[in-house]
Amino acid sequence: MTEFWKELPEISAKLDAVRARMKDVVGSGRFPLAEPVQELIDANGKMLRPAFLIMAGRFGKRPKDLTDLAAAVELLHVATLIHDDVIDASDTRRGIPTVHSRYGAKDAVLAGDWLFSRCFRLASESSSPENARLLAALIGALCSEEIHQDLERYSWPRSERNYLRKIAGKTAALFSLSLRAGAVEAKASPSTVAALTRAGYAAGMAFQVMDDVLDYESSEGAMRKPVASDVREGLCTLPLILAMRAVPGRFEPLLAAVGRGLARPDDAAIGAIVDAVRESGAISSSRDLASAYTGRAMRELSRLPPGTPRDELRGTVERLLSRDY
Repeated sequence: MTEFWKELPEISAKLDAVRARMKDVVGSGRFPLAEPVQELIDANGKMLRPAFLIMAGRFGKRPKDLTDLAAAVELLHVATLIHDDVIDASDTRRGIPTVHSRYGAKDAVLAGDWLFSRCFRLASESSSPENARLLAALIGALCSEEIHQDLERYSWPRSERNYLRKIAGKTAALFSLSLRAGAVEAKASPSTVAALTRAGYAAGMAFQVMDDVLDYESSEGAMRKPVASDVREGLCTLPLILAMRAVPGRFEPLLAAVGRGLARPDDAAIGAIVDAVRESGAISSSRDLASAYTGRAMRELSRLPPGTPRDELRGTVERLLSRDY
């Protein structure tokens, strides 16, 4: 298990059970790509979404084993990672070769589709019909936002509102659903469910903004992927949007050197883009926005009943802002 949960041994143990359940599901049904998917499951992801679901379940009136539903949520996330890697032509994920780099794009897409089907099956067997429907609806929203993002590659859109809408429909939506589903399954009060749902949205927004900051700021060793992978893939995230606004005209010639259709992006241009973003003040401004979303999440969490579950959830959300990977 990742070091992220070392201070919360109870949550870590439950996530170990979720991971084991996921590997059991993947190893069933004669799934031919079970081995590489199980390797991805074992590759020290933070497993935030199942953790949030489990943590939210502790606010309910009726304790319930949420292992299967947590496994369904994380299988959904793993499926989207496999599909994202195909779209982005990424060679590594979590420090290991991607599924498509080993078995080709066609089989990787089919592997992600198979995981979606198992996600739906687990969710239908382990949750209320309402939560199963919400999970299914989320798949459609994720795919829609992914298409929007792909259509905008290398066009470098400068709309902050457009960027926030995209991450709201992807990362924030799944964080929010995870907290909501755990609370609903454990029969938490309506006010608690509402507060957790809103906290999950805000935490997801903060998490994704920080992820995009770290793509410019962290090291390749910490991130377990190349620095500036977003700009290499033609994605315009918040640090670049704010940097282009702060220094008009500086980025156009550099971005042209990593444009669509080039056999290999210009590494010197990418290095110059990273340096220019760091010098523009956009990193600090992006961190400020992540901090603001974290503040919103913390205000919602303050509405929850006091006690260890609330304190541990608050501490987890705070750590998302100070992480380096």
